Amino acid sequence: MSALEDFILLASGTESVENDTFKTLSTLKTLELWKNKLRQVPSALPASLEVLKLNDNSIYVLHGSDFEGLKKLKILELKNNLISSLPPSMLSSLVSLQSLVLDSNNIESVNGPLALPHLKHLSMENNKLHLIPASFFTSLQSLQFLSFSSNFLTKIPINLPKSLLSLKMERNRLKVVRFQDMKHLENLSHLYLSENSLSSIDGAQLLANLTTLELSQNQLHTLPLRLPARLQKLDISNNLIQKVTAQDFQDLRDLKHLFLDNNIVSLFEAGALQRCSQLSNLALEQNLLLSIPLR
Repeated sequence: MSALEDFILLASGTESVENDTFKTLSTLKTLELWKNKLRQVPSALPASLEVLKLNDNSIYVLHGSDFEGLKKLKILELKNNLISSLPPSMLSSLVSLQSLVLDSNNIESVNGPLALPHLKHLSMENNKLHLIPASFFTSLQSLQFLSFSSNFLTKIPINLPKSLLSLKMERNRLKVVRFQDMKHLENLSHLYLSENSLSSIDGAQLLANLTTLELSQNQLHTLPLRLPARLQKLDISNNLIQKVTAQDFQDLRDLKHLFLDNNIVSLFEAGALQRCSQLSNLALEQNLLLSIPLR
């Protein structure tokens, strides 16, 4: 099959791949072996490979030789395996990699720097990470989408790349967010902090281009002060908010979606949302309001 470009084998019960099986397929661009029983990455993969998806297997360790010579690889997915560590040197040969997905493994720690200069998308959701070293991002200067959701992180990593557009940190153990450490993220437009232990948020206005801020299922007692003026979506449902005032929303003229449901709001100042002329979606159910807010 010397002209083969795509090889896809899903849920076939495959337990192993013989050495050098794909070695001679010099035109192979896509290799997908999802939902099988592989315990390791197939050996001697062809240099032509651009997409490698090995999700839902039983791969428990990565070897330095697994990705040797794959200089054209752009997408690597190893979601839902048994990988416990990620030595950065192991991926250093993947000079063209743009997307790396390692969700739902057993990774407890990472070291830096991760030398992937063209990486745009990195997801390590649902692992066992407690700490991300500052050096981890040194060489990730093209990163745009980053997700560390569902880990054990107690703070947002520092030295995040300036190129970041979206940061997902839901379902961690965050108690405080230091926006001072994030003020260089002038391109960040989406920030997801739901299902943490945040009791207050201050300084979000430093992220001037933020359009989406999700804070549901935390322990916030008041609305954040001075939110970014470009905000379009604010989800602060399932918290402990007691009152809403005009001051909270005076600068949010682009706000379209506001979720305040499942709080304990009993005071809603008349005209509090009057300046939010773009507002099209407002959720206020499950609160303590005695009347519909005026104006």
